[in-house]
Amino acid sequence: MKANLIKKVNIAGLFHKYDVEWNLNPDVNILVGINGSGKSTILKSINALLSQKYADIKDRVIDVEIILTDDNKLICNSSSKSTKNPLDYDYITTFDVPLRDKTKIKQGETPLDKELQSLIFPTAKDTKAFLNYRLKATASLDLANQVNNNIKKLFAEIDKLFSETNKKVEIDPINNSLRFRFEDSTTVELEQLSAGEKQLLIILFTVFLMEEKPTVLIMDEPEISLHIGWQQQLIDVIRQLNPNCQLIIATHSPSIFGEGWGDKVFFVKDLTQKI
Repeated sequence: MKANLIKKVNIAGLFHKYDVEWNLNPDVNILVGINGSGKSTILKSINALLSQKYADIKDRVIDVEIILTDDNKLICNSSSKSTKNPLDYDYITTFDVPLRDKTKIKQGETPLDKELQSLIFPTAKDTKAFLNYRLKATASLDLANQVNNNIKKLFAEIDKLFSETNKKVEIDPINNSLRFRFEDSTTVELEQLSAGEKQLLIILFTVFLMEEKPTVLIMDEPEISLHIGWQQQLIDVIRQLNPNCQLIIATHSPSIFGEGWGDKVFFVKDLTQKI
């Protein structure tokens, strides 16, 4: 499936000291560098352009330009409004604070809880959420088979990742939510999971809800709270759920790219040039 993705990113005046030129792969791109080298700011600059929110990075960047695979350009800078974004994309920011609006957290609820719940329970009919996806099965028999098969595929991936703790994911028949079950039939609700488990589920459901459509997924340090085994499998699982996803990841962990993705690594120092 061919689609318009990101071909190149140009950033002028990163920290008002460097220019960045980054030619991206259509599948996987892994950005590495020491603390303070600009990894997160480069990802935030891409997100600022795609979300048309230049104000989020104007104190650290002068101009941002994205060239798409059809050679069209998206631009945002201090003298013009951001160009309208034609791409489908998701941005998952630093996982210690993944929530966009902390004021919506209820007592006893964590940012991870809120983010995960938003991916399961829809707030409107057109909201990208798991329960809305399940409702598509009511449209026709063919679509029901497709939806159910896709959910089985997702659950199989989740069960493999959670197998070391003997948990299996299931749909609660009473409230249609998700929960996990141990071999002794004890159940675990989503809010009872560890931070790393919730974080992993946020990634998996975000990718699953792309429905295998060409989508840009930007993730800043997804390894936080994930044990090494999950870090090593993360890219493979994402590509399994959506082979048409263009991944742009910033990481400190060699485990993320150690399992066959070393040729997709970009070092910040190789992309930057002093002004």
